[in-house]
Amino acid sequence: MKILLIGHGYVGAYLRPVLIRSGLDVVVCDQSVERLAGVENAMRCRYQELTIADLADFNVILWFAGHSSVPMSLRDPDGALANNCLDLLHFARRKPVNARLIYASTASVYSVLSEGDAVPPALDESETRLDPMNPYDCSKISIDALARCFANAITGLRLGTVCGASPQLRAELVFNAMNLAAMRDGYVQVSNRHSHRNLLFLEDLAHYVLKLVELNADLPPILNTGSLNISIGELADRIAAFHGVPVVDKGNSTTYSFRMNCGKIQSLCGAAPQIAIAERCALFREAYRPLLKAAS
Repeated sequence: MKILLIGHGYVGAYLRPVLIRSGLDVVVCDQSVERLAGVENAMRCRYQELTIADLADFNVILWFAGHSSVPMSLRDPDGALANNCLDLLHFARRKPVNARLIYASTASVYSVLSEGDAVPPALDESETRLDPMNPYDCSKISIDALARCFANAITGLRLGTVCGASPQLRAELVFNAMNLAAMRDGYVQVSNRHSHRNLLFLEDLAHYVLKLVELNADLPPILNTGSLNISIGELADRIAAFHGVPVVDKGNSTTYSFRMNCGKIQSLCGAAPQIAIAERCALFREAYRPLLKAAS
């Protein structure tokens, strides 16, 4: 089984050693010299430059190379459309016919405005909202729709808000940011306590990716992929309790909420092992406490 992992950022840098430990032959593609430092079996280029011949030997392609956040897409809306949709679609049409392409979509396509303490429904794959709030969601909805008509053997993972320790940390992601604040500042700051998210821990993403790679049957075109639905306030309270620090409430502003039903991917792959948030916090603290101490 030969795997092409496109993107060696926050997600890719976590997945690569997991895939290798499972016995898979992994080649990484990324355009960043810094991200590929010390990485064997790497192609330093934009994935858009890969040709039919370059892709001919791969059985599975994992794509985690998109404009990966709302702020990034707002700064570069045309780039988000190209990277997350048009370029990815053209790329999918260059891969071998039978090669499986699994790409990162997003759970934020289910977003609704957060209103009071209302809990949004946990939506399944058939309940996409066709009123995107930003270029990021728009680009993801578009590739989800186009891929099933204009490409084959392609599956979008609608990822919850990804979180956890990785060699390429994204400190702004909500779980990561709250833990870092507790460790560095001695408090957890929270806004919009009643808004909801579906979180996806990197360990759980790896569980699902490995299972999907192994499956012989055709995969659905879209799979919700998350760990748990939780309110921002409850998440802040649990993280603060683990670290023994207070929660500072910054009030409310206009924001969004989403929750997902992940029953389909769990039925295909088996549910990821249940790990308490406190244990997740402990793993995160173990990974980053030495770095924070060195920085101080």
